Amino acid sequence: MGERNMIKNQRGKLIWIGAAVLLIAVNLCILTGCKEDKQQYHHQVSVMYINVGKADSILVQVDEKNFLIDAGENDSVPSLFRALQYKEVAKLDGVILTHTHSDHIGGMEALAQRCEIENVYSAEISMNEETGENKIQQVVEQLALPHKKLKAGDQIAITSDVYFEVLGPLQYNDADDNDNSLVLKLSVNGKTFLFTGDMQFAEEETLLKAGADVSADILKVANHGNKDATSVKFAKAVSPEIAVISTDTSVDENSANKKVKAFFSSAKVYVTEDYACGVLIKIDTNGNTEVSDPIIPKLVASLEIQSVSLENQTVTIINNGDEVDLSGYFIFSTKGKEVFCFPEGSRLLRNEKITIACTGKKGDYIWKEEKVWSTKKEDIALLYDSYGNKLSSCVAQ
Repeated sequence: MGERNMIKNQRGKLIWIGAAVLLIAVNLCILTGCKEDKQQYHHQVSVMYINVGKADSILVQVDEKNFLIDAGENDSVPSLFRALQYKEVAKLDGVILTHTHSDHIGGMEALAQRCEIENVYSAEISMNEETGENKIQQVVEQLALPHKKLKAGDQIAITSDVYFEVLGPLQYNDADDNDNSLVLKLSVNGKTFLFTGDMQFAEEETLLKAGADVSADILKVANHGNKDATSVKFAKAVSPEIAVISTDTSVDENSANKKVKAFFSSAKVYVTEDYACGVLIKIDTNGNTEVSDPIIPKLVASLEIQSVSLENQTVTIINNGDEVDLSGYFIFSTKGKEVFCFPEGSRLLRNEKITIACTGKKGDYIWKEEKVWSTKKEDIALLYDSYGNKLSSCVAQ
């Protein structure tokens, strides 16, 4: 009987101890604030700010969807192709051209050769040439691509619950098309991106005066980080954790300006020129951010440009090594910036030669240009593998 009472008393003590522990836990939760389990997201998110020199091109991937914001300059095509190959992009669901300047649209013709492009997007507000023509409209019509014009408040759907939101431009600026740049916001996996094109002080001010919510975790710093863009007021309104500047300071010494970078002293600032392929940012399903510098493979191929004929407008290539799959390989003209992309499935056997000829000439492959190689100034043919590694060069003669 005494033993039973002892067990009963022990059980009673345990109950009281348990209740006391629970009460303490509840009080601590009230005092300190209970932390909920971190929210889980379900999208695969990757954004690469491609190193295209003193130009802009950003690859946004959400799940299976691929969008490119700007296409770089025509001489940055090898760098653009390198990034697309690394990320295994053959189709673009959309190409968004922020404004008409060549360092944002110059790579479009080459891009259309390499990738299937479902839609092109640009701002409804855009500066025309003196002739009344619009450069973006001209490029899109030349390439026969579907084209949608956007205004503030519009959305570009990526998935059923993820989209680009158009914040600007809000009004036409007749002084500089930089200030007619498309400004886009993207919220996904608990993080917010802000893409600003080449927006300068004037457009920044219109957005701030209109009360636009420009706050973001990750900012593409406008206009290559030049001091004519990004005011203290705008930088504070965004208050990013990460700021990315796209530039090559050897070409534009005023870009990635120290004064502008200082506005983001509480953020991590990345400059694309410091990354071989570009600044790659991934957001995982826990909302965590990872920044990396992709390592680009180097393919083994013993290909050589034997000759470039000015008279015949042809390029002859020989394979001095093992059989090569030429899919994604391309030839680039240093003078005219024209690009020829080898079709998928193209192959070159050991010791085999092939000729690439212009339209109207005879060759194994036909370049859809009547004339590529300049007869007035020196022109050099460059041969690249699919990752943008230079394999061979030859002066046209």
